[in-house]
Amino acid sequence: MISDSDNIGIALRMKGVSKKYPGTLAVDSVDFEARVGEVHALMGENGAGKSTLMKILAGSFNDYTGSIFIGQKEVKLHSPSMARAYGIGMIYQELSLARPISIAENLLIGRLPRKYGFWLDRNAMVQQACRLCDRVGLDLDPLQTIEEISHHQSQLVEIAKVLGSNPCVLVMDEPTSALSREDVGRLFGIIRQLKNRGITIIYISHHLPEVFEIADRVTIMRDGQIIDTKPINEVTPPMVVQMMVGQAIDEFYVQRRPNIGETVLDVHNLTRKGFFHNVSFHARKGEILGVAGLTGAGRTEMARSMCGLDPLDSGTIEVAGKQLQQHSYSTAMEHGMLYLSEDRKTDGLFLRLSVKQNMVSAIIDRHTRCGIYSSRHENAKTTELIRKLDIITSSTSADVSNLSGGNQQKVLLGKWIAADPTILVLDEPSRGVDIKAKMKIHKAIIELADNGRAIVLISSDLPELVGLSDRVVVMRDGHLISEMQKDRLSEESVLLAMNGEPG
Repeated sequence: MISDSDNIGIALRMKGVSKKYPGTLAVDSVDFEARVGEVHALMGENGAGKSTLMKILAGSFNDYTGSIFIGQKEVKLHSPSMARAYGIGMIYQELSLARPISIAENLLIGRLPRKYGFWLDRNAMVQQACRLCDRVGLDLDPLQTIEEISHHQSQLVEIAKVLGSNPCVLVMDEPTSALSREDVGRLFGIIRQLKNRGITIIYISHHLPEVFEIADRVTIMRDGQIIDTKPINEVTPPMVVQMMVGQAIDEFYVQRRPNIGETVLDVHNLTRKGFFHNVSFHARKGEILGVAGLTGAGRTEMARSMCGLDPLDSGTIEVAGKQLQQHSYSTAMEHGMLYLSEDRKTDGLFLRLSVKQNMVSAIIDRHTRCGIYSSRHENAKTTELIRKLDIITSSTSADVSNLSGGNQQKVLLGKWIAADPTILVLDEPSRGVDIKAKMKIHKAIIELADNGRAIVLISSDLPELVGLSDRVVVMRDGHLISEMQKDRLSEESVLLAMNGEPG
């Protein structure tokens, strides 16, 4: 029995909460509480149960067991609308925006202003949308569609959308995964303002520096259970990592001696007007080439155009000495150049298909004879990749949508490993994954390079970029402005170059 005095200062209490998926107990009798006006970090590996626990709070499931108290009131949260009614706001790692409609319509969906009780009040809609955008530092035309803005701008729209419902408990699931350093600083300012207003923030992140900067307390989950809750000033990053993975991790980036061969990718004066201009670089067999730049520098836009996914106004691309005559992704794939998207759910995976079907989706044509597909190679290849990447799944037939974000990311990487590329362009390959999953992804990237593949690595994670790359090119304002060899690489030197400062 919980007394009223026990609840003083407590914004949220979950007692004995459990959630079961087919074959998996994702959340196992969890007791969790968050105080009024605190930033409470919730950490754990992908699959530890933290996102599932917060989805229970957001009303995503009606079959959980246990008790939930908002303040002193026990509540049932069996739908998202019920959760919102009790003041629960949820910012998901994967965006829930409707891409074909405007920013304003996304921000105010379900509460669009009306005049005469029927007609949409466009002026009021624009004004309200502008106020919400101002709260997160976005200076955009609210009548633009989500399709017209960048991924990091969409992330800020998502945050503004949830803030518009004035929650008393706000859950942020990897809110900085698509944000630049400047945007992260702006978001932390917003979080501090919300905290000062007495709003409780539950902050899910794999980025230890962020957690230690913004959190008051931290709770660690592993295997669906709470391991411990500590004030942030009573723990250190190594202690948190050890609680998350159950063991100490001594060295994150292994030293390797690359065997770099001849040039296999050579691009000259690539230009897409308004996005990037006269970009030239090369990548060699066995090399990990890092591409650095602040948000808006043109890295992703350049990579997508280079691989034929987006338009290209001018420039030439040579793969293994052969110039690509047609600008399309199918042509790039035929020449062995593949692109791993920064947005796995929109552009990378078939969420309604199984792990196995996703893994072999890029090599179906290799096992088709006379229009008939032979699936006899599927199981062996999928099992090998699941073992190599340590993908946690109940079976090869499980839907990818049921996997954690980190395991989905490993499935996406496995899909392109199965395709045996000559050149693999990786755009934020470890975004939103935990430390252990990141290590597996890094190991797979190094193994690909050691086996003679050229890797083009786009990453906003400076330790990752510096730790993995043999060479780094730096983009700024759509131009390639610098190239740095391994012996010059450091987080500080790359950050200075990204900001246009001499190293």
